[in-house]
Amino acid sequence: MLFRYSDPEKNHFLSEFKNQQIHFSTPEQFNDPFDCQMEYERTVNEVLSQKRVANRASTDILSKQLKKKLTNIGICCFCRAKKNQLMWSHYANSHKGICIGFNRNVLLSALPNVSVEDVIYQSKHPLHSIPDCMKLNSGNLLEAVITPLLTTKYSYWRYERETRLISQEFGLKDISAQSIQSVSFGLKTSEQDKAKVYDMLSLPQWKHVLIFQAKKAEHRFALEFSRIDKRKGFACL
Repeated sequence: MLFRYSDPEKNHFLSEFKNQQIHFSTPEQFNDPFDCQMEYERTVNEVLSQKRVANRASTDILSKQLKKKLTNIGICCFCRAKKNQLMWSHYANSHKGICIGFNRNVLLSALPNVSVEDVIYQSKHPLHSIPDCMKLNSGNLLEAVITPLLTTKYSYWRYERETRLISQEFGLKDISAQSIQSVSFGLKTSEQDKAKVYDMLSLPQWKHVLIFQAKKAEHRFALEFSRIDKRKGFACL
């Protein structure tokens, strides 16, 4: 399962249900200023110097290709856990939002031109690993530069347990209704936003989706989830 935490104040809130779509963001929209960002010319110089073909013409061409590629790329971010309290705080508006659970295989089957990568967390900049990649695969220079760039974050972000779907184009992409398996309400999800979710899930294509309510666990700092009967709107015993 893959999970997306959703903030009711964001533009694409519930677009998964309204339009059966998920949004692929450009790297410049990320909240981490180091995420997917790099000095293009310095990166290219490092890589080309390892191949002993570094010159101004080669550097300029590849730098422009790299920048163009990153400008068009779209990334959709998921978490591999729904009990992550920091994710609820940071990405679901302090528990006011929801967490949508996706069946990974069904989701990917509707997105044939999208790759999936687990994020690597480390203190070193991904630039350090690029020359090694090039020694192994010198025929795919541009991709060898881009892949570590899109899939590496600083170690402090490890709590996110992130998996990324990467597309060659940003924007909204269609998904299968069957790819969504569950919706979980946060500790502070408003009754108004819950009503919006219930209204969406009353449609035939969403009858399979399970609903859960987050609650504080007793005697420990943790979240637990109770199944909700969406027909009656109360927790099942």
